[in-house]
Amino acid sequence: MSLPSNFCVAPFHRFETSNGNCGPCSYTPGIFDLSKYKTIHEKWNSPEYEKFRQSFLDNEQNPLCHVCWQEEKAGQTSLRQRLNTFRGTKNVEKAFEQWIDSKKYKIYPKVVTLIPGNQCNLACVICYGNFSSKWNSEISNFPKNDIFKNAIYKNWNMNNEEYKDIVDNSEHIQRLELFGGEPFYNKKNKTELIDPIIKKGTAKNMTIYFNTNCTQWDEAFIKKLESNFKKVEIRGSIDGIDKQFEYLRYGARWDNTIENIKKFTNISNGDFEIICTISPYNVLYLEDYDNFFTKNNWPVRWNIITHPNEMLLSNIPEVVKNNLNLPEKFNFIQKYITDTPSDPNAWPKFVARTKFLDKQRKLSVKAVFPRFYELVKTHGFED
Repeated sequence: MSLPSNFCVAPFHRFETSNGNCGPCSYTPGIFDLSKYKTIHEKWNSPEYEKFRQSFLDNEQNPLCHVCWQEEKAGQTSLRQRLNTFRGTKNVEKAFEQWIDSKKYKIYPKVVTLIPGNQCNLACVICYGNFSSKWNSEISNFPKNDIFKNAIYKNWNMNNEEYKDIVDNSEHIQRLELFGGEPFYNKKNKTELIDPIIKKGTAKNMTIYFNTNCTQWDEAFIKKLESNFKKVEIRGSIDGIDKQFEYLRYGARWDNTIENIKKFTNISNGDFEIICTISPYNVLYLEDYDNFFTKNNWPVRWNIITHPNEMLLSNIPEVVKNNLNLPEKFNFIQKYITDTPSDPNAWPKFVARTKFLDKQRKLSVKAVFPRFYELVKTHGFED
């Protein structure tokens, strides 16, 4: 067989689960409700998942994967394209063809991506309670308001049976990815997953990946990862520097985070990269961040925010869109804004949310992001 142009390998070797919902990647964590199936193996081989796979073999641009199609349209390298190249593996297309033809993918996913709970020590501005227990705690103490009236979620965590299913099948897993919440803050990740995998002896053939806010450092635990896993990949969610970072990643301390990043970069079998999420708050400061990251020799991947709706760059006022003045390397942002329809109802929600949080947290978007504020102050921020 020959792989079609819209093919994506993710549904054939990756499985992501989040609070009972499933999908093939971090862009589509909840596209399937497969709660009627008990194990990952059952979900992986379900009719729903097989139908999804077939759409790629039929060369469809599956609408559930709109984020990748949007990124490619904007000239970015999408997650689909990155996964298809499999980090430079030679003869990758032939390998995928053989993998699919033989039906070996049905045994168990090679890559398991987990959002195992919403336990988190931060309440980031761009986040909400489904992915942060800290958010839930803070929102529960807010005065009654319309902005967050539907934003309280139940705190949740994977059950022990789900962890056990992964441990029992860990010999099939080449790559284990942990998101959050904050994966280093969620203690069950260690006691119910990582320690048992190490004890079973399957860690030595596995790459382990953490998407982290870089505020947590456990020396003994990191040493255990370093000495038992084939590779340790760390992706740090760093969306600003200094006070801007602390504003966006509310609850974090920049000086502590910097020290932790230095430690993460020194893991002997590690691979560190910053993922900077671009939102209306920081879009005018990307050149500053890029210079800082480059100075420290920290590789960075730029990620345009995809939710919640009021945070989308396509919804910012025209005065901001027309004054980005970003270096050429960020042309993909302008293209994304141009190609993505705007929602006139989103910006008022962004303003209301920002003003409310500033008041509750005793912060000031005006003081922390002055360039941004000067452009938008007459668009709802001035009383």
